[in-house]
Amino acid sequence: MLKIHESGMWFHLSEDKTFPIEKSDTYRKVNTRSVSTVEFITMGPKQDIIFVEAKTNAPDTENGEGIGEFVERIGKKFVHSLEVCYALLTKALPDAEPSFPDLLQAALKRGPAIKLILIVNRLSRAHCVNLQDALRLQLQAEMRIWHMNIIVLNKEIALKKNLIKG
Repeated sequence: MLKIHESGMWFHLSEDKTFPIEKSDTYRKVNTRSVSTVEFITMGPKQDIIFVEAKTNAPDTENGEGIGEFVERIGKKFVHSLEVCYALLTKALPDAEPSFPDLLQAALKRGPAIKLILIVNRLSRAHCVNLQDALRLQLQAEMRIWHMNIIVLNKEIALKKNLIKG
């Protein structure tokens, strides 16, 4: 069991189905080039591939770091993570990545359903919908290319869906 603590939430994941991309050797190498990634990538119960980004909170106004900037930054994390995974699979990134599980690699090669999930610890249900709509608009081309789904949840919903343990 792989336990990841991020943004005040605990994720308990199957080690043989999860790639902790943000802690990987590959990410450490490419991060010097403005690459950003999600926390981890894992296989769901239906063999779908789930890219998970966790945040403590998110802006709900255009003050300070506005929603647009936040959504753009999160969108880049999802896209860069997808690119890193497929660059590893095609050997475009030549170094082997020991923490990239074989089961996950095989699932990615089969062209699975892809879900991008943003879990925000402190966020109202109503704002989940607003952020989800904004992310879908930001990533509309990628959604069409990869046939992926984007989901935004708060801690309460993630607990009910058993995505986090607390």
